[in-house]
Amino acid sequence: MAPLRFAKLAIAAVVVISMGIESDAMVLMNPRISNGAKVGENGRTFVTRDIKTPDPVPLAGIEEAARLMRSGRMYRYNTKPGEKSVVSVCEEEIAAYTGHKYCVALNSCGSAIMLMMKTSGLKEGDKVLSNAFTFGAVPSAIEHAGGKAVYVESDYNHVMDVNDLEKKLETHPDCNHVLVSHMRGKVGDMDAILEACNRHDAVLLEDCAHSLGVRWQNKHTGHIGRASAISSQS
Repeated sequence: MAPLRFAKLAIAAVVVISMGIESDAMVLMNPRISNGAKVGENGRTFVTRDIKTPDPVPLAGIEEAARLMRSGRMYRYNTKPGEKSVVSVCEEEIAAYTGHKYCVALNSCGSAIMLMMKTSGLKEGDKVLSNAFTFGAVPSAIEHAGGKAVYVESDYNHVMDVNDLEKKLETHPDCNHVLVSHMRGKVGDMDAILEACNRHDAVLLEDCAHSLGVRWQNKHTGHIGRASAISSQS
């Protein structure tokens, strides 16, 4: 099978494990300017297009999906060897693109978030601090994992408010997990968030569903937390 580009296929979600971090760059507060965006007088990026407008699927992607469906070999367990399956190839290419060591493909980013929490020690009834500005699938995944969402306020940049995170960690000393969502590709002060988590012995996880392709501190998002979930759909 010829090498595949992961952009051709709609991978539902992946869990990626961090390899380490760097600390010699600025925080990216806004997504990269592209078509449908403009810069205001204060330097902030504004999206002018309707964010609900879907991007067209490239012809190469349509043809590749049709070829794959004709073959019927859409799963790693009906391809021999499994490492040559389209799922495994996509995992390798996502890991290479984002700079992570490991990648596991799942059916959805919600499942990826749930799996991250279950495998990082979340127990039934445990509290999970997460963005108040978020997507419905995030608190649903927390509940699915057996946790209880406790919301942290967002600041003017629509990212997690570090001061409120600090207050919530102090108010909920029994909270062992913090899940940060990079909504609309906006990344908060991850150094300060990690420092707060370390000080309160909380596991930091990253929801990168909206930040595939977004870099922070010269690396792809998802390298500050213990693990991250990425989606190609969002």
